[in-house]
Amino acid sequence: MSIFDFIVIGRGLIGSAAARHLAIQGANVALIGPSEPTNLKTHTGVFSSHYDSARIVRILDSLAHNCQISKAAIERFKPLEKETSINFFQEVGYLAVSNNSSFLEDMSAQANNYYSRMEIFSSEQLGERFPYFQFPIDVRGIFQAKNAGWLDPRKNIAAQNKALENFGGIVVDDTVAAIEKSAQYITVITAKSTFKCKKCIISTGAFANIGNIIPRSIDYGVVPHTAVLGEVSKDQLSNLKVMPTMSYRLGDETNKFLYFLPPVEYPNGKHYVKIGHALGDEMSKDKQSLQDWFQSDGDKEKIPWLTEALKELLPSVTFNGFHSTPCVTTTSPTGGNYIDQFEDERFYALFAGGGYCAKSADELGYIMSEFALNNTFPAPYNKENFKLLYQ
Repeated sequence: MSIFDFIVIGRGLIGSAAARHLAIQGANVALIGPSEPTNLKTHTGVFSSHYDSARIVRILDSLAHNCQISKAAIERFKPLEKETSINFFQEVGYLAVSNNSSFLEDMSAQANNYYSRMEIFSSEQLGERFPYFQFPIDVRGIFQAKNAGWLDPRKNIAAQNKALENFGGIVVDDTVAAIEKSAQYITVITAKSTFKCKKCIISTGAFANIGNIIPRSIDYGVVPHTAVLGEVSKDQLSNLKVMPTMSYRLGDETNKFLYFLPPVEYPNGKHYVKIGHALGDEMSKDKQSLQDWFQSDGDKEKIPWLTEALKELLPSVTFNGFHSTPCVTTTSPTGGNYIDQFEDERFYALFAGGGYCAKSADELGYIMSEFALNNTFPAPYNKENFKLLYQ
């Protein structure tokens, strides 16, 4: 049995990115995690929120830290697409629309350092530039045209996994059941096999504290989200092909902070626009609660108002039908990400928080690889900003 330098547990967006960056630098890496379940309604194992075809990509954010990480990650998208011949990023732009001045001002404040070409629109100008949207008259907008749009999480992971294999790493389609430690090696036991390594990176998202994997329970929260997808007929697509992704915030009410994605082709061959709520209350993060949530259609109370919000936003679009889907985001007490070692320093934690994973995963994986290989954080990052907190 070969001894891996690293085993990365968790084949999601950031786990896959970390494994690839480790392999690029010459490490012998195994990435372990199950594929997407064929039937979410009956699956009883672990789940992930990357079972989707579109997530927002943007640099602009109210926090400089988030701008910094996402900008670096997005710059690697096109090279990774070219290397693997897997296209996962669509550069259609990102629009933030609101009548909440502080929301737009906080985001605009970062533009000079991270995206100097930001465009600003009045309510009237929004209607002229984006005629398919219907906004209230008191809103304003800011627009990021380049290095923004959406990515397909499934295809992004496929590209990361293919690149990992190109650099000599292996991808194991399996679920980790347990970990055993000796003075010399770490043994990772899956449902089908056993592997040994010198160091182990754990990136298991909402299921972090579940099972016999993590060395010590970490402090994080899980927020459930519901999204509504409206099917758009193909004859309408030509009028909507340049539609950007969007954050849409009216006032300070939680249910008026929405996100939107333009028509995207899903695996069933149909095109859907998507709307969801960006904020929410934490849910229980025990295994049964998480499984029940991922097997559901989302929050039944939120589905009607999300559907109506989508119709109001796109009054000229005729929808063939609607359906809803659940997902979750993880949070930390710091509001940031965990990239740190456990007390047994052979184990590392890699967890993203706040719903920023898709656009930032490649850079978070890179930071993890530098820390795990060289025991240092690459400039300009500070280790203290990624410190792990225990439950």
